[in-house]
Amino acid sequence: MNKIIIILFGISGFGGQIMQAQVGVNTTTPQETLDINGTVRIQNTGTINSSKILGRDSNGTVGTIDVGDNVVINNNILHATGSSDYGIINVVVFSIFPGQLHHNFDLQLTGNNLFKTVIRITGPINNFSITGIAGGTDGRHIILLNMTTNNMTLENEHLGSIAINRINTLGSPGENTSGRGAIDLVYDGVLARWLILAVRK
Repeated sequence: MNKIIIILFGISGFGGQIMQAQVGVNTTTPQETLDINGTVRIQNTGTINSSKILGRDSNGTVGTIDVGDNVVINNNILHATGSSDYGIINVVVFSIFPGQLHHNFDLQLTGNNLFKTVIRITGPINNFSITGIAGGTDGRHIILLNMTTNNMTLENEHLGSIAINRINTLGSPGENTSGRGAIDLVYDGVLARWLILAVRK
């Protein structure tokens, strides 16, 4: 028994200090305190009251992830709160001359504005038209909110934009706001088109 205690003290450290090192499993070059090259199995974890979830970055490092406004943990179950909480972003539209066309309009829907739904239009000094919107993905919902006194028109199947960015106005030659207003759109991945759901003039 005395021998076992001595060995344990020797492993734990010297002079009351705990030894620190990186340990690798199936790797000779660990990059973290514990670096496992392979699958992990954990049994008998029990139940805890979670407030965060775990995620893995591109290097394989595991860390905690904060839960956002649209996702909540309730009784240890992850829930999506739906689309009632919309992210809003301002986008400047430059319209120098009346009726200026904006082809393949890039709203950064797959970039900085990935989690934004309401796109607040500012800036134009004349009426303007949008012939297509870049970055559509199946089921993506956006609301173009025109906060100016200039009319905003969405053109139907305009050839100025590439096919996957075009807008289908469901029968009308185009839809517009009379100055301030909003137009709801959803992207249909099967048709590869933006479809207009509603117009608020």
